[in-house]
Amino acid sequence: MSKQKSGCKDGVKLRGRTYHLRIRVPERFAGVETRKEICSSLRTRDRDTAIVRAAIERKRLISDWEARLAHGGLTPTNDEFQASLKVLESWSLPYRSMASLVDGPITELVRRIARIEEAGLQSALVPAALGTCDKPFIRISEMPKLMEKAKAAEIAAKNPNQKREWRNKYIHAAKSFIEIVGDKAVHEITEADALAYRNHWKRRHDQDEISTNHAVKRLRFLRQMIDEYFESLDVPMSQRNNPMVGLMISKKPFYYDSSGGTKVSLPPDWVARLVRGEIVACGNEEGQDIAVVAADCGTRQSEIYNLPPEDIHLDHEIPHFVIRTVTEGENMREIKNQASTRIVPLLGASFDAMKRHPEGFARYRGKGSYSGTINSYLHDNDLFPEHPDGPEEHFSIGCTRHTYEDRLIAAGLNNEERAYLMGHSLQRIRGRPVYGSGPDLVLRALYQEMVAHETMNWKPRSHAVLRSEIDRHLEQMGFRIR
Repeated sequence: MSKQKSGCKDGVKLRGRTYHLRIRVPERFAGVETRKEICSSLRTRDRDTAIVRAAIERKRLISDWEARLAHGGLTPTNDEFQASLKVLESWSLPYRSMASLVDGPITELVRRIARIEEAGLQSALVPAALGTCDKPFIRISEMPKLMEKAKAAEIAAKNPNQKREWRNKYIHAAKSFIEIVGDKAVHEITEADALAYRNHWKRRHDQDEISTNHAVKRLRFLRQMIDEYFESLDVPMSQRNNPMVGLMISKKPFYYDSSGGTKVSLPPDWVARLVRGEIVACGNEEGQDIAVVAADCGTRQSEIYNLPPEDIHLDHEIPHFVIRTVTEGENMREIKNQASTRIVPLLGASFDAMKRHPEGFARYRGKGSYSGTINSYLHDNDLFPEHPDGPEEHFSIGCTRHTYEDRLIAAGLNNEERAYLMGHSLQRIRGRPVYGSGPDLVLRALYQEMVAHETMNWKPRSHAVLRSEIDRHLEQMGFRIR
């Protein structure tokens, strides 16, 4: 009777020249819906189209109310949304939001309704096919955990400390966004929010509070989290909206870098004193010997203190250790990249230091405390030399790796030979695919001897003798070098 008085049939009412949906909110949804009656435009003058759109909108409303009841007023969880996508996949239907279906061709709506009739109105296909499965309400504060779950395979080889450092990138980015903008749902982040976040870091960058690299990373980590949100939901590319895309922070005009873009090196005579034990690099033998091996061999400190016992070979004809990713066991660890995988000979001071720790460095393995501990020790005891850029700048123990390349250059090793020893990318240096197997352990030991430091019990041969030995070894391998 009421429908006849209002002129409303099947929830569709003509108002002026446009059809509207008009339905009463059932009493059981009163706790999650403040409105008693819904009246919204269906944006069409065609009654048949209006009936289809009304059915979609009515279903969307009911699904939403049901979801709110089931989840305390919140929208569906990520798992529920993924389940809806699987239902669609089983029916060979791509996910489309309700808004895009309403604005799209009527034939697509008809096709989906036909599928629903096949499946039955009680099927989970109904809300999925009609686009009423709202995107999960995942706040930016939840994204670091989601990132870790989504990237589980990629970070599987990282040890606990490496995972902590990886995780902290996103935790810090999320925390910063919350402080600047608020703890918003990812899909509700606007361009204005993104600009506010970018402008915060740009302001700090322009005021010389942070480096360009630091500021750029803050933007990158937030952009990656937003990308991962859409990726995890299999949202079609056409429906993704990452407002961080395209936002950048550039170096200031007329920026002057006194290093010329290079990484500052510690003076070679200071490094030689460190390797000889004249500079106590830490308050314990393990910390001291890690510094010695890294400085003498030109490695990253983490490549030394994370060494598992099985990768240290002191009884070999040429003592050495292996730098590689370890994916299993208690000593698992990830190295920086594939180019960093290499064999490193142990000669002189580095061999002596490693003999004192044949099982590696358990005190620091898998932890992130080494660099902070040793740098603090050296700074607090005024053991670092004066920085060339003035008293406001400071060296770190990692600069011994930069000095190592200076030593290689001084010894006459070419760019590719240096790359092999330091674990740099040959493909980047050559600008083309890399062929060949590279230098074997014998050649690496000869190259290493050209820059190794003399000790009380060992002295490296002259460059002339070593170059002759290199030529002889290559000829024995079958290469023609003359």
